[in-house]
Amino acid sequence: MHCIVPEAIIVTQLTLSAAAPCDTSTDMNEPVGEQNVRADDYLIVTQDEVLCAQLHSSLAVCCYDAVEETGALLHMRLAVPGGARDPNLTDVTLSNDLAMLDRLLRSLQAVCPRAQHWQAKLIAQLEDVPTARQRFDGLQVFLNAFLHDGGIALISTEVHVEPQVQVRFRPAMGQVHTLIVR
Repeated sequence: MHCIVPEAIIVTQLTLSAAAPCDTSTDMNEPVGEQNVRADDYLIVTQDEVLCAQLHSSLAVCCYDAVEETGALLHMRLAVPGGARDPNLTDVTLSNDLAMLDRLLRSLQAVCPRAQHWQAKLIAQLEDVPTARQRFDGLQVFLNAFLHDGGIALISTEVHVEPQVQVRFRPAMGQVHTLIVR
């Protein structure tokens, strides 16, 4: 003869209590700070901040991890404003860009070694001449290959020909907003 013993039943009782109302007077998406990035420089942040750059014949490389809050904005000069007539990228230009991008990627890895889901967005402001576009196209191919080799997925590229563009990048959210400066 077998005895069947019922399993223990756990009963949980929830009691509703009056909770304090949520304060919605402040914007929950408001970042804590904002920093400007000069041309031929980069900044890395490890907390929720906005990185800004004024693009004028320059390019912003916005790198971030899709899981961690770490990210960076690299602000690279494409040409001296008004000097985009020569479409050729010199070895010196590529060498400087490579060195700066390499320092950025090494610094990001050092700051956030757990990050494994790196992504990048490119935003450029070019003079409205064909040679400026040719110069950017050459640099974009180079950047795309370098980022790919570094394990960073290039998500998007924006190109603007308006005289000045402001980039606002929030790495913690992977958000990039561009504003046309008139």
